[in-house]
Amino acid sequence: MERIEYDPKGGNYQPVTEHETGSTLIVVGIVMLIAALGWLLYAGWDIRDGGGLIQLILATDTLIALFLIILGFIKKKRQTN
Repeated sequence: MERIEYDPKGGNYQPVTEHETGSTLIVVGIVMLIAALGWLLYAGWDIRDGGGLIQLILATDTLIALFLIILGFIKKKRQTN
């Protein structure tokens, strides 16, 4: 088992690239999309009072998720020199 030492100079961290940021946005968007669509299906047949409000909230969540996915693809495709 390795012993972990304290490094006062800090780790050798690389800056986060736009490609990594784009990938993260895509993953977050997909998770939000799956969750929102699942809850939207559930709200459609089970919630009677306030169902319209829940559907509006989850539809907004779906739109935000699609926006994050599109933004992630744009960031991944952008070339930095």
